Amino acid sequence: MKIGFFDSGIGGLTVLKKVIKNYGNNEYYYFGDTLRVPYGSKPQEVLVEILEGIFDFFENLNVDILISACNTTDSLVKMGLVKVENRKFKYVSIIDNGINQIEKGEKVLLLATKNTVNSGSYRNGLIKKGIKQINEKACPLFVPLVEEGYWYGPMADSIVKNYLKDYENKFDKVILGCTHYPILKKHILKRLNATIIDPADGVIKELNTKYLLFSNKKVPKVNFYITGNVEQFKFLSKRFLKKTYYNSSYYKLDLFKNKSYFKGGEYFGK
Repeated sequence: MKIGFFDSGIGGLTVLKKVIKNYGNNEYYYFGDTLRVPYGSKPQEVLVEILEGIFDFFENLNVDILISACNTTDSLVKMGLVKVENRKFKYVSIIDNGINQIEKGEKVLLLATKNTVNSGSYRNGLIKKGIKQINEKACPLFVPLVEEGYWYGPMADSIVKNYLKDYENKFDKVILGCTHYPILKKHILKRLNATIIDPADGVIKELNTKYLLFSNKKVPKVNFYITGNVEQFKFLSKRFLKKTYYNSSYYKLDLFKNKSYFKGGEYFGK
């Protein structure tokens, strides 16, 4: 089976890592739009154009399943600004898989980008489940912190502390509503005495129950398609995916300059 992932940068690797550890016997394709990262504060009309291009890209790759590894763009789908119903692939929503892990009566804190918070996608979904106590906090510095590789040490700890200082000991569950945020999980746990919800765990369950993927120990092949600095992405991805076994190829491309890139891109090695 051919399975695609997309994100503005390396955040989606938090989803990819869990999927390839559980379901090795597939072909994987990862699109990282590092040329345009971050998505979290970009205008909706810009993101709509980007997302349509990403969907076209994966249709040309003939993927069977496309996993949204970006909450910001998934919120466009939830709002109906980008349609997936007529696409050739099956679409897996990261937002739905965060909401599905919350139970009625729980106090919830959502940590996400500005665009995701402003979309109301999580809030509306949680309200439909009967969740009444919902707080939302945008953390715009988390993404550039991770993209620059500073997810360890005092800088990361200080930035996380600054965002979360008013939210300690107030919630049952905290949704990490951006796929970059699990990379900062240990810093977040230091500040919040709550259960951390990673929507990627819901993705693993959906792939099993809905698409009948089963655990195996085979070593998967992962093709990375990157719009920005490939060497930087390669360095950070290998650093984050350490002890995760996979065969990889890296490609440089830009969706909007040459449609031929839909079928390949400039090869940057393994």
